[in-house]
Amino acid sequence: MARRSEAVASGWHMKPNDLDATVDAATLEAELGVVSVLLLMGEGGTEVELARRVDAFAAAIHDLGVAPSLERLVSRGLIRAASSRGAERRYVRTTLGEELARSHSGADPRLHIGLEELERLRTQLVATIAHELRTPLTAMRTCIGLMVDAGGAIEPSIRERLLNTIASSADKMQKLIADLLDLARYRSGTIEMHSWSVDASELARDAAKLVAPLFEARGQQLQVHQPAAPPVVFGDRRRLEQALLNLLANANRFSPEGSTVFLTVRSEGEDVFWEVRDQGPGIALADRAHLFERFYRSSGDTAGGAGLGLPIALAIAQAHHGSIEVESSPGAGSCFTLRVPIGDAPGNDPA
Repeated sequence: MARRSEAVASGWHMKPNDLDATVDAATLEAELGVVSVLLLMGEGGTEVELARRVDAFAAAIHDLGVAPSLERLVSRGLIRAASSRGAERRYVRTTLGEELARSHSGADPRLHIGLEELERLRTQLVATIAHELRTPLTAMRTCIGLMVDAGGAIEPSIRERLLNTIASSADKMQKLIADLLDLARYRSGTIEMHSWSVDASELARDAAKLVAPLFEARGQQLQVHQPAAPPVVFGDRRRLEQALLNLLANANRFSPEGSTVFLTVRSEGEDVFWEVRDQGPGIALADRAHLFERFYRSSGDTAGGAGLGLPIALAIAQAHHGSIEVESSPGAGSCFTLRVPIGDAPGNDPA
């Protein structure tokens, strides 16, 4: 018979009703078992050795399966396999596992419930970055190899084309790294902002000029609508332009060839708005909740973007105390609206 009235994990007492009501009894029992195995790791050990330690705490982790708990701890980045001998593996705690084992927070099952998802996202992040860097790096290696093999006998036109490919690939890698660093700075609050009065209509026109080649290449039109009296916002012009460019590039990528994208500037109350409306396929409901996640690609993304444009645009809006709103219906296009308050934003006017 399982004993569940009070769970004991390495001397720490926790009653089930002390936890969030959404954590049911079965989940709580499993999570307390996982925590107990983590705490019993010590300097490490094999599955058999850990099972013996677990047996000593049978009252706290009755009927615990050690192997499933080890798998969960590995998936959460709390332990790792340090060595193996035949089918037997020896596990040790990671740095995060050591920190949790030393703190009382390590005994809270609610903390562990989200760690598996965190570890999955971290692994996915590393894999995605590697994939995004591999493509341009492969192109560079191929071009350099062709030039080395040809020696001095390479034709000038071919040499120029290969060098252009190398330069383009290097630019892609540099942009990816710069975007990742920017996102990290936004998330830590260390991004440097230089704010002053910005003409919202002029910003829209300048952004439209910069993306014009992208639209021309796909036979698309970009129409800019602006009020008679241009609204002025206090913000970092370069960052705001970057956010708007990301929204326009997104519309260009998802809109069909020959379609029209509308960029509208307006002000309402104490806010300035830039609306980017496209005639694309729209966004599925399942994708909408993930649009601003790093490296997320919607189910309809066949163009192969890195998945950083929208997260960066949102971070810029939030750094200006603004937001980005999304309206979309499958088959009816999408509208992304960048909103920024007219009032003071972080920073000072340049001298």
